[in-house]
Amino acid sequence: MKVVIYTRVSTDEQARSNLSLKGQKDAALKYCADNDIQIAAIFTDEGESAKTADRPQLLAALDYCKKNYKEIDGFVVWKLDRLARKSADHHVITAVLKKHGVRLISVTEPIDDSATGQLMETILAGYAQFDNDVRAERSGAGVLRRIQEGGWPHLAPLGYINVKDDLKRPTLEPDENAPIIAKWLLEYLKGGYTQYDMNGLAWKMGVRSRLGKRLSYQQTCNMLRSPIYAGQVYSKMLDYPIRGLHEPLITLEDHLLILDRLDGRKKPRSGERVNKAWPLRGGFVICNICGASLTGSAPKGRSKHYPIYSCPNCRAKNVGHRVSVDREAMHAQFEDLLLSITPSEVHLKLFREVFVKKWQKAHLEQRRRIQELQGELERLEERKGRVVDMFIDGQLTPEEKREQTSRIESDRLRTELKLSEMKTQAVDSDTLIDFGINMIKNAPKLWRIANEIERRRLQLAIFPEGLRYDFINGFGTAKLSGLYDVIQQVDEQNIKAGGGAWT
Repeated sequence: MKVVIYTRVSTDEQARSNLSLKGQKDAALKYCADNDIQIAAIFTDEGESAKTADRPQLLAALDYCKKNYKEIDGFVVWKLDRLARKSADHHVITAVLKKHGVRLISVTEPIDDSATGQLMETILAGYAQFDNDVRAERSGAGVLRRIQEGGWPHLAPLGYINVKDDLKRPTLEPDENAPIIAKWLLEYLKGGYTQYDMNGLAWKMGVRSRLGKRLSYQQTCNMLRSPIYAGQVYSKMLDYPIRGLHEPLITLEDHLLILDRLDGRKKPRSGERVNKAWPLRGGFVICNICGASLTGSAPKGRSKHYPIYSCPNCRAKNVGHRVSVDREAMHAQFEDLLLSITPSEVHLKLFREVFVKKWQKAHLEQRRRIQELQGELERLEERKGRVVDMFIDGQLTPEEKREQTSRIESDRLRTELKLSEMKTQAVDSDTLIDFGINMIKNAPKLWRIANEIERRRLQLAIFPEGLRYDFINGFGTAKLSGLYDVIQQVDEQNIKAGGGAWT
């Protein structure tokens, strides 16, 4: 099997730092080596946005696949959003690849041709784009500006306190725990430590939570990976960490070495495998008492094993009640939770009508541009027809016909990508919103049939900050994703106008 590798970073600054490019390339090379795949060529777009259709190296990579289609079997990307952020662009590009018998391969995502896999990929890809657009629209310009300036308008992480600089910008200042945390982070580079070891070492060295308690395993992992300690700031509104205003505890080079060491240990421990068994562990559900991530296990009874979720820190004799729950019972509670947050058909329909109406009103100019690009596609099709006629009449050699046809196809691909980009607003207001609504309506069913990886993606799409669990009362009130907020807003406006409530 022979493949082409494509990597991309989104800004010139990220291209200069080379942080993401190296990670993508190394992961792709490792994937190919592990799967005995030959590499024909590597293409990289430095500082190009996936929202922009005219990416020179992407087009060059697609041209390479077209010209060498007999030899190329696959097109490898680190993640699907490296290829395209817009669903329409994604489908245009994959259609070109499929036309030439080239299969798209994602290093970090499970892509397959099964009905379930395609359903989940399509719905979640569409929903992720829509949810990101909603978040971007709702994010305050002031907050984004402060982050882009290197400020930190959020709660300070362990080792720092919140302060303001001379220009009144929110930033961070090391506190009395900073030297201990810095020493703890650098200790990991000495080797011989697992992430579980680092959790225990943090306790021994005096690294504590804000409440003075032992760090959870998930907190340990997050701190080891956090770029904040290397003087970087990050946010969901940014594609990559940027230099912060605050003082670093360790150097950026040491931070990258820590990431390299962590990434080299991503393989699951012996006996673990990805399945449907424990989708709610791994930091998604935390204990309502101590904040620790729930773990999954199957202790053996007299005749069989009994799978349970439990808190690794709390003890029943100390809290006065059991700190574990039957796995299937908890899964049933989670499905009930998904069902309880599902809006009615009436309110989903109202939301769709209101949203599409407002969206379409704001994009009249785009419709004109769409018509121009559609006209350009028609002219390219006419050019291709004339080339074929000239070849039939003997005015062109086979080589000349092939060269001109290839040039026209490249122009057509470029135009189709621009057209799909211009159509994104219409797609968002029509197809993508239907994806999001279908996911909301069918979330319990989708979660039930999905594998563990797909379940985790679905969980985080709906509950981006995870869930808290009380072993007596069940799941606590959770923050829902932006799409639910928008539906609620539309419903509240409907109530003021004399409509019904969201049920």
